[in-house]
Amino acid sequence: MRLIVKLLIFTLAIGSLQSCVSKKKYDELAAAKEATDQALAETQAKVKTLEEEKAALQEEFEATKAEMEGKMSDMEGKMTKMEGQMAQVQEKLNMTEKELSAIKAEIDGIFGAYTESGLKMEERDGNLYVVTSEPISYRSGSTALSSAEREALEKLAMTMKENPKLKMMVVGHTDDQQMIEGASYRDNWDLSVARASRVVRYLISKGASPDQLTIAGKGETMPVGDNKSDEGRSKNRRTVVQPNPNMGGLMKAAGN
Repeated sequence: MRLIVKLLIFTLAIGSLQSCVSKKKYDELAAAKEATDQALAETQAKVKTLEEEKAALQEEFEATKAEMEGKMSDMEGKMTKMEGQMAQVQEKLNMTEKELSAIKAEIDGIFGAYTESGLKMEERDGNLYVVTSEPISYRSGSTALSSAEREALEKLAMTMKENPKLKMMVVGHTDDQQMIEGASYRDNWDLSVARASRVVRYLISKGASPDQLTIAGKGETMPVGDNKSDEGRSKNRRTVVQPNPNMGGLMKAAGN
């Protein structure tokens, strides 16, 4: 009987000990589970935040991509349009150069037959001039043209008549000698205009149209010779015929 009682006491003691150990273990496991659940929740929250950030970045990327594609498409359109415009300009330039060369060659051909009159075509600083290798032989205070000069100008008038879009500016010049009392002109400005006017009227009389011609007088302001010598003053008494303005007449004649 005592043995049975002892066994029961021992069994109860062992059971009590096991119960205490199991509760402690349970508490530890519960705490570990709680910590794991909290870590998992935090991780899930971070994953959700990252997914939201990824979605926002993806949306921003798609918007930027669409914007860039739109700009590239617009730029390509503008480049295509510009290439077309450049091609048109180049085509017009090629046509202009060809036709301008043809007109220049025609005028050179005309004046080539009249070298004795001294008329020729020159290019100066991007401008074309119909000039004289020797000054037109104006006497001091005179506007008279020589027969050779009139003959050459008659050929120029014919060219202008055949090319209605050809525009010319006729510019008169003088030396620096002042007018004497009773002279036909008040001063060198009047004389320079009168010289240009004489050339223009002659061109018109030979077939050039008035709307193809412009008159200008420079007086003594643009000398090409030394006014201190007779030879220099003779060079300054001149009339220059040039495309009007800055090759514009010839460019228009070429269809530009």
